[in-house]
Amino acid sequence: MANDSDRWWEAPGMSGESPQTGAEPYSQPAIPQQPGGYPPPQYGAPQPGYGQPPYGQQPYTPQQYGQQPYGQQPYAQQPYGYAPQPNPGPPRRGNGAGVIIAVVAVVALIAVVGIAAVVIGTSSSDETSASATSTTAPTVKAGPLSGTTTAPATPGAKGVLVASYRVAYDVPSAWSVSAEYDTMSFTTAIGSMNGRGQATEGESYCPGSAYRAMAGVTTTTESDPAAAAKAVAKIAAAGGYSDPTGGKLTSPTALTTQSGVTGQFVESAGPWKPAVAGCTADAYSVYTFAFKNAADTLLVLTLLVDRNATGELTADQAKKIITSLRLV
Repeated sequence: MANDSDRWWEAPGMSGESPQTGAEPYSQPAIPQQPGGYPPPQYGAPQPGYGQPPYGQQPYTPQQYGQQPYGQQPYAQQPYGYAPQPNPGPPRRGNGAGVIIAVVAVVALIAVVGIAAVVIGTSSSDETSASATSTTAPTVKAGPLSGTTTAPATPGAKGVLVASYRVAYDVPSAWSVSAEYDTMSFTTAIGSMNGRGQATEGESYCPGSAYRAMAGVTTTTESDPAAAAKAVAKIAAAGGYSDPTGGKLTSPTALTTQSGVTGQFVESAGPWKPAVAGCTADAYSVYTFAFKNAADTLLVLTLLVDRNATGELTADQAKKIITSLRLV
């Protein structure tokens, strides 16, 4: 890559009382005897432990509508911890009447318990279903990212993080990852670009080249991935290698990275003569991959490579860098 005065790399870097549980005892006043010596019957005498409902009414048992904790079997809970007792009603006149009253009370109790069980069972079922659904919900992404490196997806490689775009890619372990404020920027007659997440290799390996290879992720004014890949490739060729034609471009081809990111791939190539003698490199290659991140922003991963240089990045290695791209 050229190292003249209009080169991109020379730009500046950028507790209370217990509740009563029963009716207080009281003294009943004497009642005059009726003729014949029989005392009057007493109806609705209070039962110990709680208040007794009026004669003729069935005891009301409130249903429990609170949801059961996940994993517990549903059960019918009685209010205040006491089981309801059947209304004793008036004094019995014979065994038959007593049996009828007991049967009616038991049937009423079974009906109440059954309703509570249905309500609780339905609630528990709904909660279990909701819990099962939540386990399949998409994972919420993490908060803002920071830094320039991340764990690589390729064994032995170095992960480059572009926090502002929430993307990452891998480069060989010997590469250097630039600071966040260092950008891969070019301004040419063809157009301009401003790449972030820059990584480089072979700094000043020869007098006429700043780097043997470099990579970064840039935005684009294009809305179509294929057009974006071509446009950025031409700008990089013109700005990085002083080729006003933008080089010879291949047709855009569909490409899917190892993580499943889809986009369009383009390569541009052309001759190059370094401004300062002493380099064997006499050509260049530019590789671009246009894709969209999670925010639906069209981005382009761009690589610039010197050709015919000792230790140059091969086309296969460039492709591995591109296919390592992932969303984070």
